[in-house]
Amino acid sequence: MPAMNPSKDAMSIVMVQFSPEAATTKETVDRNIKKIEEYVTRATNGFPGVDLIVFPEYSTHGFGFDPYATHLKLAETIPGESTQKMGEIAKKFNTWLCVSIVEKNSDPELKPYNSMVLINSDGEVAMKYRKMMPWCPKEPWTPGETMNVCEGPKGSKIAMMLCSDMDYPETSREAAWKGANVILRPAKYMYPWDHIWDITNQVRAYENMCYVVSVNHTGADNSYSYFGRSMVTDYDGNILCKMGDNEGMTKVDILPKEVEAIRRDRISNNYLYGLKHRGFTGVPPHGIKENPFTVYKDWDKIPKQWDRNPTDEAEKIAEQGRNALEKAKTNLKRVS
Repeated sequence: MPAMNPSKDAMSIVMVQFSPEAATTKETVDRNIKKIEEYVTRATNGFPGVDLIVFPEYSTHGFGFDPYATHLKLAETIPGESTQKMGEIAKKFNTWLCVSIVEKNSDPELKPYNSMVLINSDGEVAMKYRKMMPWCPKEPWTPGETMNVCEGPKGSKIAMMLCSDMDYPETSREAAWKGANVILRPAKYMYPWDHIWDITNQVRAYENMCYVVSVNHTGADNSYSYFGRSMVTDYDGNILCKMGDNEGMTKVDILPKEVEAIRRDRISNNYLYGLKHRGFTGVPPHGIKENPFTVYKDWDKIPKQWDRNPTDEAEKIAEQGRNALEKAKTNLKRVS
């Protein structure tokens, strides 16, 4: 898999796990971008012809629960100044980049988005993704509304999702249903949930018959410690490559066209076909196509036990993040 000269159909990916600074100023953001460029320099030198370099969640702005207010101040548009800088890096080194941005909300009354950006080798924004399932009760971001998929190198069809997004089966199933054969999962996954990391990466790859590329943080911040262990999982749930807990990078080669072949040709364990052709052996030739799952069919009819407000304890925790952003908003108005 990590050969220097893989087949022409192989998509070469470098995973970079590190601990970006939690941005308190624009200069901090620039330092994180400089570190991203240093890793791109190393990756393209060490692995000539690499197609895509993937960085962790919050790789540009960093993260810490105390600097929420700073994130509001430093939030950017996409495209914007940071994507322009990283576009120049991608074009200079002729490779695709997956990097993060705290994205400014066009509605000033709403909170920013936690976004990920895919930049192609021409330096253009090929796709952006807004985290659909922010980690509650700690992350006070506005949830994204759409799972996007775009064409990438070597026959890849790429989707991105962030950290806790993949704790829910619906996000990756939506990506697969829209054609993604490679799912990128930049994350800031922390102890004590390290055992969940492997499970979710493997099962989402297996049930959606695709590659999952998961890139995590290392180090610690003012709240948590992060275990790294960035990994690539194939369409059968096998871990092809797994890093340790130190900062660094590695390369792995994947074959997106194989995903297309198994989705088309696999007879047993073809979960994307079987989902909407239930029991085609007993009910030939197409099985049952009607949707039996009320959780999807009656989306707005939430059972009583789930249709409630958060607990008082959850609300107290959630208020910490909200209050930090509200305080920042007030201070920004005073300055302007």
